[in-house]
Amino acid sequence: MERPTFRKHERLTGRIRIQEVVTKGRHVHEAPIKLVGRIMELPTTAPAQVAFAIPKRYMKLAVHRNRTRRLLREAYRLNKATYYDRLRAAGRQCAWLFIFQGKEPLTLAEAQQKITRSLDRWMEKHG
Repeated sequence: MERPTFRKHERLTGRIRIQEVVTKGRHVHEAPIKLVGRIMELPTTAPAQVAFAIPKRYMKLAVHRNRTRRLLREAYRLNKATYYDRLRAAGRQCAWLFIFQGKEPLTLAEAQQKITRSLDRWMEKHG
């Protein structure tokens, strides 16, 4: 079994690429997380690239935003293998943007549950 990591080439970066995901992507809402994703060609060998956004509008304190972003990244890192396998089997690449829209920070268990449920729903509908 491969060690779960979250490397630089798996991060969704670049204003143009993120803007394309937001404008042309399809979304799934699993409160308090909104997942916007798009099947597209990516300049990497990874089957998916991902970004996390926690707007100041929902979480005022930077320490809470940073903590929530770390928890979401960790939850994604631990659960990404099954989705990578499904994407590789289909021969596709995806770009995902997780937008946190809650007022209160999550625990790691809650973050894992929300991330996996939102990815499952997105893959069923659009993948």
